[in-house]
Amino acid sequence: MTRAVLGKDLAVLWASPIPYVGGAALQAVLGVLVVDQLQARSQAVLQPLFPIAGLLLLLLVPLLTMRSFAEEARTGTLDLLLAVPVAARPLVVGKWLAAWLTALVLLAPALLLAGLVALWGDPDFGPLLTGFLGLALLAGAVAALGTLTSALTSSQSVAATASAFVAIALWFGGGVGGEARTVLARASLSERLRLFASGAIDTGDVAFFGCLAIGCLVAAAAVLDARRLR
Repeated sequence: MTRAVLGKDLAVLWASPIPYVGGAALQAVLGVLVVDQLQARSQAVLQPLFPIAGLLLLLLVPLLTMRSFAEEARTGTLDLLLAVPVAARPLVVGKWLAAWLTALVLLAPALLLAGLVALWGDPDFGPLLTGFLGLALLAGAVAALGTLTSALTSSQSVAATASAFVAIALWFGGGVGGEARTVLARASLSERLRLFASGAIDTGDVAFFGCLAIGCLVAAAAVLDARRLR
């Protein structure tokens, strides 16, 4: 069932202009900003790529997930789907995988930037690999968050706005001052990604992204089960 949902949603996603326009915008903005950082530093370092790409993913991924359940709820096909004895979990996982894999495909051309830097410099490829791993985990967590918000509403715009707002709030959480800084820094997406960009893989950071994704997916399945009961 999960494979069928994954295939269907991938076909729907790539039949729309969102991946093409969003992917082109992502690579254009990322390329300009990274080149600007390289010129300013006059060094073959790729660390500036990852926070820039991470922030851009917070805006792109919600566009990929906004129609996951919201569009089907608006047209009424979700109610028909829930009327048959199909578990909510395969639906949620299939739609989440479709959005996550699409995000990874759109992010992949950024590897060309690393290749270009390697032609004229000698970058450290350790932080490069861990940085892209961090971006992949970040994309998966934000895709799960977007899947949850899409399950909560029948409006695509509301789903995209809500997931982007929550993701951005988590991204800048570590910048809050006062006593709340320590608590919010633990949930800060930017702080978690920063360690990956430095070349370190902390199991706590991996677990954080994994728990965030799993928690959102479980909550989305619970929302669908509650809708089925109604």
